[in-house]
Amino acid sequence: MNQHVKNSDMADAAQTLLDRHRGVNRGGFSPTALPDVAFFWTDQPSPREPLSYEPGLAIILSGKKIGYLDGQRFEYGKSRYLAVGLPVVFECETHASAEAPLFGLFLRFRPEELLELKDLLEQDSVARLPRTASLGVEPLPVGPAMEAAITRLVQQLCERHEAAALGPGTLREIFFHALQDRHGRVLLSLTQLSRPEARIADLLRRIEARGEPVQSVEAMAREAGMSPASLHRHFRSITGYPPLRYFKRQRLMRARQLLAGRHNSVAQAAHAVGYGSAAQFSRDFRKLFGYPPSVAWTV
Repeated sequence: MNQHVKNSDMADAAQTLLDRHRGVNRGGFSPTALPDVAFFWTDQPSPREPLSYEPGLAIILSGKKIGYLDGQRFEYGKSRYLAVGLPVVFECETHASAEAPLFGLFLRFRPEELLELKDLLEQDSVARLPRTASLGVEPLPVGPAMEAAITRLVQQLCERHEAAALGPGTLREIFFHALQDRHGRVLLSLTQLSRPEARIADLLRRIEARGEPVQSVEAMAREAGMSPASLHRHFRSITGYPPLRYFKRQRLMRARQLLAGRHNSVAQAAHAVGYGSAAQFSRDFRKLFGYPPSVAWTV
């Protein structure tokens, strides 16, 4: 198979996809013809602010973001992708304008899919994967083989019947290439529940699914089958934050999304994310974002 693609092939398909989504929403994430693929776009720059990522691959087709995590700064844009191994919060600033919008794709993956691909890889290929302590929150260059697959996926998403028939196979191909890249070992570790990062990833998924406020580090440690000290140490090394601070940020970001929609009062948003005191919610909100929740929809 010819792995070389023309730049115009990607650009034309990406522009078609952008025009289609521009016609139905004003930016943000929106579904595509494939359940595990979301399209995101914006023509507005945004300052450094906390954002939440779920496990998957973020692929920028145009524009640039700058991320900050645990004292590190990294840029990612066209021809680079971000592999995220578990739900994580880090700060981002977005560079975009009406003339040069930012847009791309987010591909969600599940541990069972990674496990199936792992079983297909030769054992010696897995053993040769680069070792890394990172959880994948680092941009990596898109190689020729992955670029060819991404181009085909973008083209398929422009036609619903093509996406339904061919898209799942193309997604599988993209993940196959990602597993053999620098963070492949990290992604594969999520299939091995004896590893601390896999236990924490599984814990995060279950807590997010329940939607309940986190009670204590001790309760989380029991659920993950770890000691509180081990959970705290590994949680911070993986996410960049202590456990309780991480979940507080998650709650406040969800509240900001509720307020941005202009359908909830400050008290309603506070209650929706588990705060019993609107005053405490307002203090925490201002401390994190730098402005009060009463003006969140204008920011």
